[in-house]
Amino acid sequence: MSDSFESAADTAIEHAAADAAAGLARGRGTGADTHCRNCGAALEGDFCHVCGQSAQSVRRPFWALLAESLETLFAVDGRLARTVPDLLLRPGRMTRAYLDGQRMRFIPPFRLYVVASLLFFVLLPLVTGQGLSVVPGGAQNFDEAREQIETAYADGDMTDAEYQEAIAGLTEVERLWRSGPTNLLTPDAPTPPGETDAPAAGDESEWAGFMPEEALDAVRAAGAEGDPEAARFAEVMDNPGQLAEQTQEWIPRMMFVLLPVYACLLGLVYLWRRQFLFYDHLIVSLHFHSALFFSMAIGMLAAYVVGVGWVTLAIIVYSNWYLYRLNRTVYGRGRFSSVLRVLTLDSIYFCILMSALLTAVILGALSL
Repeated sequence: MSDSFESAADTAIEHAAADAAAGLARGRGTGADTHCRNCGAALEGDFCHVCGQSAQSVRRPFWALLAESLETLFAVDGRLARTVPDLLLRPGRMTRAYLDGQRMRFIPPFRLYVVASLLFFVLLPLVTGQGLSVVPGGAQNFDEAREQIETAYADGDMTDAEYQEAIAGLTEVERLWRSGPTNLLTPDAPTPPGETDAPAAGDESEWAGFMPEEALDAVRAAGAEGDPEAARFAEVMDNPGQLAEQTQEWIPRMMFVLLPVYACLLGLVYLWRRQFLFYDHLIVSLHFHSALFFSMAIGMLAAYVVGVGWVTLAIIVYSNWYLYRLNRTVYGRGRFSSVLRVLTLDSIYFCILMSALLTAVILGALSL
C-alpha cells in the first residue's frame, strides 16, 4: 500500500476514532448490580434514574473494550440503506425528520459524516492513481518523477500508451506549476497538434507555483548564506510533491473544523429565527457535508465514464440544489428567500474554503 493511500486512510480514520471512543461510554447489556454504586438507588435499567450514572462497569477486559470500539465504529447496519438514499435524493427531509425526533431509523449525523469522509478520502488516492501522487512518493521533484517514469518504462512495467500519458500529464503539471497562479486558476487552451506554444505577450518570467522564479532564487540565495528558514522554504518549493503530500493530510482535518464554521454561517443567516438552535444548524451542516462527500465519491467513479469536466459541473449544480432544498425543507423558506441565502452562503463559504486550503498548505509546509 502506498504512502499516500495510508496517509489518506489514517487521516480519515481520525474522525472515526472519536466516534468509536464515544461509543465506549455507552456500554452493552445489563449490569450485574441491583443498586447504583454512586447514590444507592435501586436500578431499573442501564442508567440510574436518580443520578444518571451508567449501571455498566468500566472495569472490563481489554478485548471487550476493543470489540465494542470496533462495533461502534462500523455499526451502520441496515440503517445505511435507508439513510444514504434519503440523504442524497431527498435533501432536507431526513434532516427535518431527525430534528423532529425521528432518529432511530437513521445513522447518527456524526457517524454518517465519518462514513462519508472515510469513503471519499480512501477512494481519492486510489481513483487518482492507485495510491500514487502526481510526483511519486511525494519527496521527489519533477525531474526525479520523470526519471522514475522512464525507469518503469525501460523495465517493461508500463505500456507505450501508459508511458506517453504519464509523461504528458507530468509535463502539463510542471507547466502549470511554472506558469504562475493566474494560469493555475485559468489554464490556457490546449495547443492544436503541430503547433508550438507561443509565449504570452509581456510575460517572460517563470513561476514556481505561486511565486516568481526570481523571488525563489533570492530565497535560495538567502538559504545558502545561512538562513535556515529560507533554506527550508526553498527546499519545499523545489519539491512540490512533498508539500502536496503533507497538504493532503491536513485537508480532511480542515474540513472537519469547517463543520461548526458552516453551522455558524447558517446561524447568522437565520439569526432572527430563535426556534433554531446551534445544534440544529450543526445537524444541517453534518448532513450537507456528508452528502457532498458521498456525491464526490460517486463523481470520482463517474469521471471515468463522462469525464472530469461534466462531473465537476454536476457536483456544483447538485450542491447548490441541495442547499436550496435544505433552506426550503428544513427552514421553511420561500423560493426567492432560499435562492438569496444560497448565493450568500456560497459567496462567504467559498472565501472560507479558500482560506482553509491556504491554511492546509501552510500547515503542510510547517509539517515538513
